[in-house]
Amino acid sequence: MPALQENVETVTASSGKFKVTIIKDRCKECQLCVTLCPTKVFVRGSNPNARGFRYPVPKFIEKCIGCRTCEWCCPDLAIFVEVVGG
Repeated sequence: MPALQENVETVTASSGKFKVTIIKDRCKECQLCVTLCPTKVFVRGSNPNARGFRYPVPKFIEKCIGCRTCEWCCPDLAIFVEVVGG
């Protein structure tokens, strides 16, 4: 994941194997990550970002298989997946 600026708000969750980071203010609530995740890691969040969109929350991070479908399908480059353990 690229280095973030200091004032960027993120949501981060880790399963021990994979870490998912969402940059809140980049999200425009397209829901592609929620729809396309093969293991249904994401849910639509209830809190709006600075632009009024509800960003996704990796509520079921333990289901993450690290496929990066969420990262690749995000048109706003708001999601990053990292391998953190074996």
